[in-house]
Amino acid sequence: MGFGSSDMNPKRSITAKEEEVKICFLHTDPRKNEFFSAADIGYHPHLMKEREMLSSTHVNAALTRTMNHSFLDKIRVAGKEDEKWQNRGGELITLREGGKKVLDEWIEKDGLLYYKNPLYIPENEALQTEIAQGCHDSLVAGHFGQEKTSEIVTRDFYRNRLADWIRDYVRSCNECQHSKSPRHAKSGLLQPLQVPYAAWSSISTGFITQLPESQGKTQVMVVVDRFTKRAHFIGLHDNATAKDVSDTFILEVWKLQGLSTEIISDIDTKFSGEFWESLFKILGVKWRM
Repeated sequence: MGFGSSDMNPKRSITAKEEEVKICFLHTDPRKNEFFSAADIGYHPHLMKEREMLSSTHVNAALTRTMNHSFLDKIRVAGKEDEKWQNRGGELITLREGGKKVLDEWIEKDGLLYYKNPLYIPENEALQTEIAQGCHDSLVAGHFGQEKTSEIVTRDFYRNRLADWIRDYVRSCNECQHSKSPRHAKSGLLQPLQVPYAAWSSISTGFITQLPESQGKTQVMVVVDRFTKRAHFIGLHDNATAKDVSDTFILEVWKLQGLSTEIISDIDTKFSGEFWESLFKILGVKWRM
């Protein structure tokens, strides 16, 4: 940059000083771009008049929309392994080549599928995890909550039940669990179990699994009397069902100790429900519920 003057005897000298740009306002027309140095901050009329802010949500959304070719190639490769994705793409190509009306809101372009503008991604755990990490774990994203992360992802990507998958991913985020305060109600105090009044009136059951095979059995059902601490150790096959367990319980425990008034176990509700149903059916007990 040069400066000129018609005054042959200037009273003031003009000096040029290089300044580091701290703030810039970019426009669609490059000629209107504005650059400001550290000395302008707090003093320049433009900076004093206008304050332009860009949240990390918008920055992350802008980065998400910038998809490089390698990422798009990953989608194409994963789509070859997803039958539903292939069927949808084949259907769109067949309709287009046949001169028929293409399905509303679906577009096939460059080997990729779009539904209502968002990119349709195939069923692939690694691909979904990469998308979730970019929209949740990155420094720009800042570990948003479930709803905001889901909103950012669904702006550019589509898949059946994708929002539910994203919520599960955010819920299982290790950093969020350590840094964010829980919103659920505080857990109550542990309540001790009552002391049994007689032998075999209250029993506890559990399973020891993945044991070395012995006589075709790889797991052991343990039944302990909470009053005397006596126990039964009963071998079971690896694929034992709730009915098999109830039959074994009748033969090994009930015929010797009778039916207890209380059974404590940590098995899941579905298995315990099937166990009690099979047990009552064997004993001839009718449900009155």
